[in-house]
Amino acid sequence: MRFEGESREQLKNGATLLLHRAPALNTVSFTLVLPFAPAEPAGLYHYIEHLFFERAGELRAKEINAAMTANGSEINGFTAQNYMCFSFTCRRAVFQSQLSLLYAMLSQREYGEEEMERVLPVIRNEMFEDNFYDVRSGDVIRSLWFDKRYNQSVLGDMRDLEEATDEELDSCRRMLFNKGMCAFLAGGFAEEDAALVRGTFGQMPLQPFRVPPPQERLHDETPVNRRGRGRELQALVTYHVTDADRELKLAAHWLRSGLFDGLDAPVFAFFEEWGFKFYSVEADFAIRGDELVFSYLAYIQKKEKSLFEVLVSRFEKTGEKADFVGLSRPYLYDDLLLLPDSPERLCSHYMEVWADLGEPVTLTEEAAFAEGLTNEKLAALWRRVASSLRRIFYIAK
Repeated sequence: MRFEGESREQLKNGATLLLHRAPALNTVSFTLVLPFAPAEPAGLYHYIEHLFFERAGELRAKEINAAMTANGSEINGFTAQNYMCFSFTCRRAVFQSQLSLLYAMLSQREYGEEEMERVLPVIRNEMFEDNFYDVRSGDVIRSLWFDKRYNQSVLGDMRDLEEATDEELDSCRRMLFNKGMCAFLAGGFAEEDAALVRGTFGQMPLQPFRVPPPQERLHDETPVNRRGRGRELQALVTYHVTDADRELKLAAHWLRSGLFDGLDAPVFAFFEEWGFKFYSVEADFAIRGDELVFSYLAYIQKKEKSLFEVLVSRFEKTGEKADFVGLSRPYLYDDLLLLPDSPERLCSHYMEVWADLGEPVTLTEEAAFAEGLTNEKLAALWRRVASSLRRIFYIAK
């Protein structure tokens, strides 16, 4: 499988640009990924993300929003545990205007007290919403990382943010712009559009990207944990791989899809034989450096705990016999052909694969990897996951 419109290049400043041109399309998508090493106190990078939307040269927040409205395109941004991401999709005719706006936002170096006063209440509201909605399974998974830099929420603590100095914020802002930066450009862009990317983000001064060694912490390896009380439980099963290599990271989607996607997935067939009528089983994985946490979440009742724990081990063995390729191929291999027709989905896919591996991967490289996958190879990779540190969390009210 080859993708003729795809190419990769290293920009003059050391950043990487992946391009996929589809001349027949009238839309263009652009995504910028800025990796960083988590800072102390937590929340500073998320704070900076909000500041970027407050000022761009002579423009202020209302004028930035007006410029996006005039282009008919919104610039989206979010902060994860170890990277910041900005993206937009627009008509070909306004791409250069929208890219120049984003560049002006991210090039801004100074902020006044008025920007701080607008941003902090927004973050305070986000913290309230985060606490209001019960997402304890996410909190549990965040607590599992052995590298303690990843145990804290990206939102941080409000008191720390209120006391943050200009020097701390400026130091974090400068750390964002490093040679690990990646840009993804897809759709019906013209050569002058790509040239503008090279002339803006490709000329931006970047510093070397250095990730300090992990900040290891004492961690709890108790196999069964109880969080809360009640007869109705969410059973969260986690597997923690500490030496995940590139092959396992690339294959993690295949393992999750082959075992858990669709109502005819092996997980449903297996547990239904033992009387568990699951409406849904939420499976996911996350990667931080060489740590990989694979998990699945199901609803059970307290009286079913003992049987469920026995079946978890049996399912690990049954999972080795799954038809990973047959179940996953339509979603994770054949669908690669459809991505170039949707620039927004393609850039999102590039970003998600980058987030898992910490490096840009082309569709051509991903397809070549997938072509070599067999059920036997995927079963061996599943054994690596299933034989890692397993913990079961029972989450109740």
